[in-house]
Amino acid sequence: MTDMNKDRDLYSDELKEMLRLSLKRHIQGEFSSHTNDPIFYTRESYPMATRIENLPLYPHEIPDLVLSWAQLDRQRPRRMEDILVLDLETTGLGRGGTIAIMIGVGYYQEGEFIVEQIFLPDPDAEEHSLDRLRELVESHSLLITFNGKTFDVPVLESRLLYHQIWLNLRQMEHLDLLHLARRLWKRKLPSCALETIEYYILGHIRDKELDIEGGDIPQSYFHFLMTGEGEMIKRVFIHNHHDILHTAALFTLICDSCAYPPPGGMDIRIDYHALAKLYQSQGHDDTAKYILIDLLSQGEIRKEVLHDLGMIYKREANIEGALDSFAIATDLQDPPSMLEYAKLLEKQKQYSRAAEISQRLLELEKGRSMLNHKSIAALEHRIERLDKKLSKG
Repeated sequence: MTDMNKDRDLYSDELKEMLRLSLKRHIQGEFSSHTNDPIFYTRESYPMATRIENLPLYPHEIPDLVLSWAQLDRQRPRRMEDILVLDLETTGLGRGGTIAIMIGVGYYQEGEFIVEQIFLPDPDAEEHSLDRLRELVESHSLLITFNGKTFDVPVLESRLLYHQIWLNLRQMEHLDLLHLARRLWKRKLPSCALETIEYYILGHIRDKELDIEGGDIPQSYFHFLMTGEGEMIKRVFIHNHHDILHTAALFTLICDSCAYPPPGGMDIRIDYHALAKLYQSQGHDDTAKYILIDLLSQGEIRKEVLHDLGMIYKREANIEGALDSFAIATDLQDPPSMLEYAKLLEKQKQYSRAAEISQRLLELEKGRSMLNHKSIAALEHRIERLDKKLSKG
């Protein structure tokens, strides 16, 4: 080995030692016992009585509705100790070449919620962080993430493959809260990003003096590797810690809000129309119907609510209920309800009223900026057929 190579290796070791010392100065944590390239980890525990944004960290139960929607085993006994909450901080948003600089996890142990953060003091420590991940995955059976199916799991799979570590993450049951949150809040929120949900639903505002924007994390990590400055890395730990806690709190809110009627009364944070649609999607029309009726009785006379209730009545062959719902929605100029109303009126041989509603709907369709010629043709055909029936009258 040449003197130059020796100097390069010595500098590399010195630089790594500088980075480790910086971490110890700025963050309360420990290094693993690995002789070479140890990982840095933090561990903080919360008693189960702890509430995050006034929410407990574990639901009363994981309802059948959530299990069914996520296509999880509904017969399998569920324990809090089976759950692993996961959130990564990485060097970028892509998959190729992206590494997880921090693996944040949350799990339940002996009556406490543990937040553990596994950090790379330098990229050479990555393999050891994945070894710890494997220990955690093999001791838990249900993974809970926010956007983990699209981002976190593919990133980890790429890095596991790179290091030739066998760990089948896809075999683990996985509840991705992002997709469920979209079903429940996409019509109420400007976006369904975790921080948006934190602000509007959980009532949490991140402290910009302590936290960091997710998009700034890669640059902050590279700056740390070059300079050893640890202040911004401290913010990365805080950011990830919040993500883990709020993912657990959001999981709790969703599960506890699925019960209907709600034991504690209606919660203004919950979009009950969206909850009704979720029940419908899983074949629970009875519960969905009760939710929709309650919404109308509380003054939420919205065309979408009326349409969905009318469709349930129609499937139940409750023609009177369906006609009433579609009639009110028609007054609110809801095209899908107007079409269903016209169809039912025709079946009831109320041809004149059916033709009138069809004509009103045709005028609405022709007034759109983007014409749907197929719908217009179908309505014209319907009106022509109704006129013939009326002429035979």
